[in-house]
Amino acid sequence: MHPDLSPHLHTDECNELISLLRQCHKEHNVMKFFGTCNDIDRAMRHCLKKERLEKRERSKKHAEEMKKRIKEGPKERF
Repeated sequence: MHPDLSPHLHTDECNELISLLRQCHKEHNVMKFFGTCNDIDRAMRHCLKKERLEKRERSKKHAEEMKKRIKEGPKERF
């Protein structure tokens, strides 16, 4: 199962692969069940995984920064 394939959630590279896969599925209604579109599907899943891992790293760095800010306390003391 794929994550949500809405265009606003992904990079241009992945959006291109998503549209290629959808087009392949349209053109090959029956043959898609026999692996005709598998190469495009693999490329798309690889791209989505790369996006997910990059987002995970950004989130992890952001969490570390927030933890550091919380430990340091407020910048100004009254």
